[in-house]
Amino acid sequence: MKQPAIPVALFDRLVDENISPRESVRRELICLFNTRAPQQTEGLPPLLIWGAPEWHGLNVSDKRVLNGVCRQLRSAILRLEPRIVALTVSVKEAGQQALALHIDAQLWHDDAPLQLELAWRNGSWQ
Repeated sequence: MKQPAIPVALFDRLVDENISPRESVRRELICLFNTRAPQQTEGLPPLLIWGAPEWHGLNVSDKRVLNGVCRQLRSAILRLEPRIVALTVSVKEAGQQALALHIDAQLWHDDAPLQLELAWRNGSWQ
């Protein structure tokens, strides 16, 4: 029995017919990371809680703080990207003006893990 394919996001299907599901997830994650989550989320529906937590101004030399940022990012990704079924977010490098992350994700009905390296450069995640 053939397994169903990983769906591609609607916007990606409208814009680019030939995009792979893996590239679609990668684009969605970069978009998520480049959007700031609202400070107060209490009472907001999950659909409106879009974006990554702010990390500027945090004590990035404290591993507990960085672990907290990773937990918040993991939660945001899993809440907003249903094609990911398993996820690890870890800090690769941290500094006052720089943050590099490693993301290891398992996509729905895909045996190969999706591994991403994202870094804060020139005011955006790339």
